[in-house]
Amino acid sequence: MADGDPRDPSAAEVARGAGERLTFFSDAVVAIAITLLALGLPVPEGATAADVLRSLADRRYEYLAFLVGFLVVAAHWRAHHRVFRWLVGEHPRLVTLSLTWLLLIVLTPFLTRVLTEGDLDAARFGLYAVAQALLQVVFAAMVSLAAREGLFAAGTPASVTRHPWRHAAPGALGFLVSVPLFPLVGRWAFVLWAAVPVLYGRLVARRLPD
Repeated sequence: MADGDPRDPSAAEVARGAGERLTFFSDAVVAIAITLLALGLPVPEGATAADVLRSLADRRYEYLAFLVGFLVVAAHWRAHHRVFRWLVGEHPRLVTLSLTWLLLIVLTPFLTRVLTEGDLDAARFGLYAVAQALLQVVFAAMVSLAAREGLFAAGTPASVTRHPWRHAAPGALGFLVSVPLFPLVGRWAFVLWAAVPVLYGRLVARRLPD
């Protein structure tokens, strides 16, 4: 067999190892992002229980930022884990897309704090929403590329790799549409982050061919 032939058992083993390393690296970066977010939590101050509770209340938005950031990053990781635990190969463009996805993951805790600290305005709202939309788009591109290049294990459930762009569209659309609407409806624009995916699933997705 020619050198690098995917039918060569040794080449297949190397490809599997490369895929596992990429997945493990992504898991590690996500874990570090969440850990750094927790390290930024302020310690409540005060000599009495009442002072501590008052300090907690005063810093409530910082604690809220941590919770929101954790839940968002965890949701992205769960989607990544669901798909890429089946990865058995590697591709240069997949590495680039993975690094881009991880960059946005690392920025998410920071953007969450920007969103929740200070007066909410269009710039803060827009930065967060666009970053989340890009995460959806990059993830769909990763899944699409890996499926096209045959990088998933034999026997991978079709539901894991089928129609990645269809699955990404509602979330990305919800975030992007909310940006120009924020100056008009204010905090109600947050509703679009959840409402658009629901409406998409009911009115559009069921009409698309499998």
